[in-house]
Amino acid sequence: MNDTATQTPAPERATPSPRVRIDVISTVVQRALPNGVRMEIRPPRPVTAAWDQALPLFEGWMQSAELRVRVSGLTDSPFFAALEIEGAKAGTAIAASIGSTPAEAGAGPLSPFSVEFVVPLALLAPHAGKRCALRLILSPQSSLAGGRKVTLARALFVGIPGYGPLLSALDLLESTDSVLVDAPERRLFDLQNPEEGLWIGTGKWRLRLFADWGFGGEARLARAEPPSAGQTKLEGEPFVIDTKPSHVVHRFQRDDDAPAVVVEDATRRAGGRRTYTELVLDSSHPDLLPIPEEGKDVPLDLTVEHALTYGEHTGVCTWHAALPVRLRDPRPLLKSFQRLSAVGIDFGTTATVAALYQKGYRSLLRLGSGSAPASKSAENPTYLLVEDHERLWAEVERAAAGDARFPNLLRVVRGSHAAREAMTDSPNAVVGELKSLPERVLSLDQSPQLRDRERRRDFLLDENRVRILVRAYAYLLSRAINRPGQDVYLRYWLTHPAKFDERARKLLEEEIRRGILLGIPEGIPAEEIVVEMSASEPEAFAAEVCPELATYAELEPVISKFGEMRFAVFDFGGGTLDIACGRFRPATEQEAEELGSRTVIETLQVSGDDHLGGDYLTHELVWLTHQHDKHLPEMEDKEVPMMRPQTVPPNNLANKPHLYKRSLAGRQNRFRFERELGLEAVKFAPENEPRRAADLSAARLDGSEVRLESMATDVPALHAKLKEHLQTRIRDGVKLMKSMLAIAPWGAGVGGQSPAGRAEPPTSTGEGDWREQGVTILLAGNSSRSAFVEQALADELGIPGLKVWRPGSSDPFQQVVLYETPQRTERGVTIVGVTPKTAVALGALKIANREVHLVRRAQGFSYFVGDLRGFPPKFVALVQMGTPVSDPAVFGPHYVDFGKWDTKTPLRVAQEYAPGKMTSNDPRVSMIPTGLAAGIVGRLFVCVSGPDELTLALQQGGQDPLVTTLNLAKYMR
Repeated sequence: MNDTATQTPAPERATPSPRVRIDVISTVVQRALPNGVRMEIRPPRPVTAAWDQALPLFEGWMQSAELRVRVSGLTDSPFFAALEIEGAKAGTAIAASIGSTPAEAGAGPLSPFSVEFVVPLALLAPHAGKRCALRLILSPQSSLAGGRKVTLARALFVGIPGYGPLLSALDLLESTDSVLVDAPERRLFDLQNPEEGLWIGTGKWRLRLFADWGFGGEARLARAEPPSAGQTKLEGEPFVIDTKPSHVVHRFQRDDDAPAVVVEDATRRAGGRRTYTELVLDSSHPDLLPIPEEGKDVPLDLTVEHALTYGEHTGVCTWHAALPVRLRDPRPLLKSFQRLSAVGIDFGTTATVAALYQKGYRSLLRLGSGSAPASKSAENPTYLLVEDHERLWAEVERAAAGDARFPNLLRVVRGSHAAREAMTDSPNAVVGELKSLPERVLSLDQSPQLRDRERRRDFLLDENRVRILVRAYAYLLSRAINRPGQDVYLRYWLTHPAKFDERARKLLEEEIRRGILLGIPEGIPAEEIVVEMSASEPEAFAAEVCPELATYAELEPVISKFGEMRFAVFDFGGGTLDIACGRFRPATEQEAEELGSRTVIETLQVSGDDHLGGDYLTHELVWLTHQHDKHLPEMEDKEVPMMRPQTVPPNNLANKPHLYKRSLAGRQNRFRFERELGLEAVKFAPENEPRRAADLSAARLDGSEVRLESMATDVPALHAKLKEHLQTRIRDGVKLMKSMLAIAPWGAGVGGQSPAGRAEPPTSTGEGDWREQGVTILLAGNSSRSAFVEQALADELGIPGLKVWRPGSSDPFQQVVLYETPQRTERGVTIVGVTPKTAVALGALKIANREVHLVRRAQGFSYFVGDLRGFPPKFVALVQMGTPVSDPAVFGPHYVDFGKWDTKTPLRVAQEYAPGKMTSNDPRVSMIPTGLAAGIVGRLFVCVSGPDELTLALQQGGQDPLVTTLNLAKYMR
């Protein structure tokens, strides 16, 4: 029997595995933190099959981190895949993601694919210290039956004890105003607040990124090598990470030069215990639109890379954070902004105060922080520190040319407290007394010589630059008032000195208006912004103080007697002396009906001296110290220049006149002498002596420094000279007020009616002196705190032993008051304090909101004008202070006959008049040219045509008179 062999059938062919081409392999150790930050560690270069990579397994990462392996390339069909690590499958099979886009040219019927595997790091613990093969198992079936393996790469898993790198805190600080005015920074919480954030259309914002690193106490700080590189690293025992970013990417990254929403300033990167860099966000960029009415979150999607070293291996530590910033559109809230109160602003020579209502309570604005005491925190220095003057002119003019807002002045200027504090180190880069700049530069050609701080380049000022400086300060003020994402104020009420050059006043009003508009979000139409400069500083002071002071028992007798509170404000500020006589009274029925206000501040006479203020006095004290007979020889011998005060005329006969010409060294010495000798304090009390400075350093014209020795000598004699000067200057101001008290129409009632209803001339004074008329003198301005002011008032007003009365004082009430109340808290609400300085802005706020209405009586003439008469000749006032203004076009008895007159003969003008005691050389009398053609003789008639204005008519026989108008204000300053 033959055995027949059984035929074994051939095995069935397995389902073919998909064909793939692997192009990219990436391996990342990833960890998500509770604060939303995602941390990653990856190899320092792309992974290939030919390179053995190393990946760290930090002990502190094992329980919360994972290994992510991502593979991409081309395939001819869909497939499933799994990751195998050193022969062990890690996880289950997943379907590859097949792209719908065509593959690259020449690839045939292939499609792009990608697949990502996630492996908990804890599963890799057995592989620590081993070099493992990473393989891909491919199969068209999810069971991976018949799958084939493809080796991807080899990886060395390095076990590392300790916590490993960790971001313990992350914050994004908005610090634009911190740079500009030293204001507090806003944190990430504020930027993400749905009711705050940023308004769109508010220009560029500086964002400071801080990322704090935590290492479980094992890390130590070390300097990178070489130390001059300036990098700072954090070292743990088994690893080193450079916390200074090596690369930063964000959502709005661009590769071209077009303007971007976000730009990183790579030059600001730093490391150490915290990572630091700076971003600039352009809130006006069109790519951010549209913004819904409720606002929207705009994530920055920041990715930051750091170099990592562990043992002999390197890697890249990367962290990702969304960092959303809330953007809001102000336009839907315009109607609510229109219902907000106005802002009262006292734009002062030395300091600016802004008052506004916030949530129903009065508030004073602090522009920045600085080191000023709390009592003066709302007195914002009117100063600018110029970092780069060329960039300043260019940036502000660029904004003006494009009708844009929010010019980028970062690291171009600083303002307020930050600028004032820079006087110590960079006095020539600081521009102060902005309020007086228009007159000094435009009218007197007295531009200070300046040098910017950053580039150290010299510059002078002209009209356009003065305008830009005023506009820049007002812009910083507007930014602070209209805080980002909060209320936008539309109405601003400014005050001005009682006596002020009209050209300078108009320039200030124009540029403050422009500057405030620069700080308003672009979505708010310009026509919605109202800026007015229509109340004098003493009027605003009275509007704040009188309603409160009238409630005190000390005032009750005079108010009961006259039915009103009569006042004279003596506003002795930093740059000007302003005086206003008036009354605080009930409104008439007609006024109440028309104006809606129940009380009225009625001013009867306003005058002042725009060159008599605390800053002028301090500068004069510096000048007198330099010129003191025991100091001047050393000054001249060592060539020490000094800046001449505006109130001191040039002396062409000086021994060394070049020392008093405009120079950086002279300006620097002014502030150095003031600071080192303590001359600011001298003007406040007779007992305050100048400090002895045995080794004072002074600047010379050639840029060198020289030591002065005479400043420690003859201090008592110098002090006596300075006190005498202060007494004389301040008494001049009191005398001006005394003249006004004498001519103010106290007895006239409302609209020129007497209390009994009789018509009285506007200059009627009633009976008795100012005290018998029930007038209370109100001291305003910080300089009015000086004991010299109290003494001058006592001497000139005939009140021996005068003690200025303050609320709560036990001193007798002698009708001279310095009103000041402390800040207090009631039911958790801060009630602002009132000071001689802040009362002006608070009063402007009351006037703007119609809490008190301002009424001005027609102002009388502000001077005494006359000629020398009699023998021996004495000054006789033919036109009296307080003379009513008349129509010069109509010739009549209001024209005062000065008699025969040669047009070459000047008029004599004074602000004080002592009949029979003022000789031809009396310093109180100024000689003013008539302005008429020279060499003509005729009969001169003079008409008061304005508070500061005269119309002169010279008659010659039967000819038509020669007529001219003379404005005395420009001569009497």
